[in-house]
Amino acid sequence: MVLAVIETLSTERFATYLKAAGYNRDRAMRLYVWNAHVGEAFHTPIQTVEVALRNGVNKALRSTFGDYWWADEKYRKTIDRERHSDLDTVEKRIRKRGLTMVNGQVVAGLSFGFWVGMLQPRYNPALWGAQLRPCFVKLPATETRDSLFKSASAIAGLRNRISHHEPIIARDLSADFAEIMKLLGWICPDTREWVRPHCRVPELIRSKP
Repeated sequence: MVLAVIETLSTERFATYLKAAGYNRDRAMRLYVWNAHVGEAFHTPIQTVEVALRNGVNKALRSTFGDYWWADEKYRKTIDRERHSDLDTVEKRIRKRGLTMVNGQVVAGLSFGFWVGMLQPRYNPALWGAQLRPCFVKLPATETRDSLFKSASAIAGLRNRISHHEPIIARDLSADFAEIMKLLGWICPDTREWVRPHCRVPELIRSKP
């Protein structure tokens, strides 16, 4: 059975787990299953921090460019090509479904990468010069827009690996989890404490085969 599963998953893909398991196939299979389970467990805190972050950025955009910020000419002149592409894709999807381009639909349709991208240095004067503290009221005085950008970028990288079913067995997952909880605490400490008991990441990290 093990050989059949390996062939189905592809020997190339399974090689990472096999090497990590000291070429013990049974342990490699346990590692593969563990990798899937811990990735699943990360979904809850990543989802929470992603929604919290995008709501903060959306608040800044609405305050600066209005409720329909994505259509504002000044905003469109500010953003980079990737942000333009993301917005065009979301608009096409919304129109195709026969829905109206309203804030909730646009915000829900944009990727985590879009929101992380809006924290880039290029948006600092136009957007974050006035909106950082009002929109992220719990951000410690020692932290900046760059702090948010670096933390969110790191979390987005982990999120993408998990979403594409990549191995995360070699990562420092305790550090990854701490990064997520740190950013969530910067946005809303109460939400961080609410999500903590619903998250199995620490437990699963300790159970690594």
